[in-house]
Amino acid sequence: MHWSDRIGRRIKLRDLHILQAAAESGSMAKAASVLAISQPAVSYAVAEMEHALGVPLLDRTSQGVTPTAYGRALLERSLVVFNELRQGISEIEHLADPAVGQLYIGTTPPMTAIASAVINRLIPQYPRMVFHLIAGAPEVLIPELRRRNIELAIARMFAHLTEEDLKAQILFHDELTVVCGKHNRWARRRNVKLRELMDEPWALWPPSHSLGPVIQSAFAAHGLELPRATVSTPSAYALNMMAANGPFLTIFPGAMLRLPQKHPLLTAIAVDMRATRSPICLFTLRNRTLSPAAKLFTEMAFAVTKATKR
Repeated sequence: MHWSDRIGRRIKLRDLHILQAAAESGSMAKAASVLAISQPAVSYAVAEMEHALGVPLLDRTSQGVTPTAYGRALLERSLVVFNELRQGISEIEHLADPAVGQLYIGTTPPMTAIASAVINRLIPQYPRMVFHLIAGAPEVLIPELRRRNIELAIARMFAHLTEEDLKAQILFHDELTVVCGKHNRWARRRNVKLRELMDEPWALWPPSHSLGPVIQSAFAAHGLELPRATVSTPSAYALNMMAANGPFLTIFPGAMLRLPQKHPLLTAIAVDMRATRSPICLFTLRNRTLSPAAKLFTEMAFAVTKATKR
């Protein structure tokens, strides 16, 4: 049988939505309550899909329902379907009114500085636009990009981010920077050697963080081991606060101090960190057409970061 005869005409978006609700709630009855339909209607829709596909999609027990391997595969793909449909509707709305649009963005925590600078420039022109911002490590953002939960991501380029399905546009090149509070005694020093800072109190990203190997290589370039971290945390906000309010030194991408404007609490220590220079990229999927909102964001991102290219 052809696709359209066997499957295409028999599986409807409504049925996929019902399957999602049943899998997420873990119960046919709960799914029916969420969707405001009868439980037999939920059971019938799932059974019809199972009959069309010839495989079980849900395991039924007295405790409820859970997706089978077949169900998980279908649900994973249906997420893409619904996200693309949502994006299509958003694009239609945007085309009807250029001031309206929704954009799902991912950034690494330090690169939220770039996202905020771009959003601050867009809002005066498009006050009805809505931005959904997810902050996380590249290992979190790239799967979200592939699942189409976000449309673009801003992150430092790493070797594992060169897969063929990813498109990486370089916004600018950035160096990591040794950072302290503006009242720290090292803030006023010039030509500081990294070796001089080894015995200072440090607040650092954990070695497992994506920046961990980059930071380690920066110290290795000066013939040094990593300093002992008095505080270790994956939270950019916590590192920010430790340096701003105490004697701690930390390490951040330099762009965090420059965008969207000069940082009010932190400053860079004059240390040579050229060994950490690498591109900051805007990642998208090669096989995905960007929405008008994403195109606007991309254009503004290049405009905002143009001054940081050096």
